[in-house]
Amino acid sequence: MKTIITIIFTLFATAIYAQTNSYQALLDSAKTLFKSDRNLTQEELYKFDYRQIASMLEKVVEINPNDTEARYFLGYTYGRMNSPDGQSMTNVDLDLLYKTSEQFEKIIELTPKYTGEIIALDPYSKLGAEWGSLAVAYWYRNDVDSAIWAFNEGKKRGGFSDFMLETHRKTLDNCSENAILIAAADIHFYSLLFLQIVENYRPDVAVVEINLLNTTWYPAFLSNNKIVSFDLPSEVLDTVDYAIWNDSVITINDFSWTVHPTYRYYNDTWLIRGDIILLSLLKANKFQRDVYFTTGFGENQIVSLDKYLLPLGTVSKLSISDRTLPSFEDYKKNFTELLRLVQVLNLNSTDEHRIFEYDIRGGIYDVIRNYLIAGDKKEAKELMKLLDTLANEKKYPFYGEYAKEYSDWLRKNM
Repeated sequence: MKTIITIIFTLFATAIYAQTNSYQALLDSAKTLFKSDRNLTQEELYKFDYRQIASMLEKVVEINPNDTEARYFLGYTYGRMNSPDGQSMTNVDLDLLYKTSEQFEKIIELTPKYTGEIIALDPYSKLGAEWGSLAVAYWYRNDVDSAIWAFNEGKKRGGFSDFMLETHRKTLDNCSENAILIAAADIHFYSLLFLQIVENYRPDVAVVEINLLNTTWYPAFLSNNKIVSFDLPSEVLDTVDYAIWNDSVITINDFSWTVHPTYRYYNDTWLIRGDIILLSLLKANKFQRDVYFTTGFGENQIVSLDKYLLPLGTVSKLSISDRTLPSFEDYKKNFTELLRLVQVLNLNSTDEHRIFEYDIRGGIYDVIRNYLIAGDKKEAKELMKLLDTLANEKKYPFYGEYAKEYSDWLRKNM
């Protein structure tokens, strides 16, 4: 059925392309066809014809070289042609990557603040992700020198901003020695790897990207290179798939918790491959190494461990017994360092703005809220004053309405 829908979209787009010279119709049909890949299976995704979409968008860019939205979708199309998902990212082609990078670089040149439709990442973050993917492909092949080159090339072309790197440096700083850090997405993962591989900063921390656990190559790579261990043997790791799952109690040492399903398909509930692999990692670790999570996780992305996380700023620590919060002075010192990063914040980047909003300002709001609940209004007011001094809302506006409402609620209850 999905293949039929794709064919219909293809015929529809082709008809418009053939029958009209309408510039906007051509762009709209290319965008519609591009977004139709969202409902494809992995097998259908690999067969999806991105070349036709690229041809249509290339025609739009030829007509109007200054159309940043057309260039944005063209860059994303080249990227999907190169690597449609995490499973294929170890085979990134450099020549095609140059074509991808060129589009996002041109967007930044034409309009530093891109305002067109966004698929996932803004042009700055997408540059980091594309060059980061190439760096990971080299890293996977144990070609560290080439990985360093790819990371530096990505930074030179507009990715890996000072704000993103310094924010993730603080993330690593908040992890204990030899810890395991689970990253929510590639926007965190690539910056963390940049610091570790290019700058040799905190290489003791094992960084694990949650979405890549769904691939077959990544868990095996982590295991073979002794970055982390799993309680499943290598031959089993490769074959793990979705599993029908109902609420189940998992026990590690003396700690037990209930893991809820993370996926529903028709009448059955499931646990996806990445969650099963994460559980295997936790079981093998047996809490010998501290485990941390970056911000950005959805409600069902960390195998139901949400209520056992201790917020520390840009990370949360998995704490199954010791729930002792950092001291107020530790919080204040950490937050002061984070807030000073606004000096290098690029508000033209929606992703940097979002990271600041949710990872930094939102994290501070959560701590302020905890102090208010505990009746410690003095500490809450002092942290809010710190925010107002170093990152005033007028100078650094809210990314979304929710944050403003959250801020107003906190101030009202002080």
